[in-house]
Amino acid sequence: MKPKISPAEYRTILEALELSTLFVIELNSKLKENTASDRLSFKIDESNTFVQENNLLKIIYSYKFSAKDDSKDEATITINVKYTVVYTLTKEVIVTKDFMTVFSDLTLGMLLWPYFRELITNTIYRMGYPQLVLPLRKK
Repeated sequence: MKPKISPAEYRTILEALELSTLFVIELNSKLKENTASDRLSFKIDESNTFVQENNLLKIIYSYKFSAKDDSKDEATITINVKYTVVYTLTKEVIVTKDFMTVFSDLTLGMLLWPYFRELITNTIYRMGYPQLVLPLRKK
């Protein structure tokens, strides 16, 4: 379902946001050697939650990465990471779910993608696999 927020409303909230910090709050990786293969395809799922507390917007953004040989049932590699992203609100605004839907798709995912790409590349390399460079994010 398409979010119901006007461009003007979106811009008003967006202009009130100043990035304060971002950091990893949870990281889990697993390699199942018995399913190892050199023909892995990968899947990435993303989700987020947010809470506005006074002049702060706190977002938990999660990525779930899995790589598997399509001929096998279980994933060979799984990497789950959660980031906390904190924005300071410079004006009195109420961050709505509709705003966050658009903001997540257009801005937040793009902000975190380079961090996630680097984490995946390094983790997979440390698992003994060749370097994997995730594609350019176009959404």
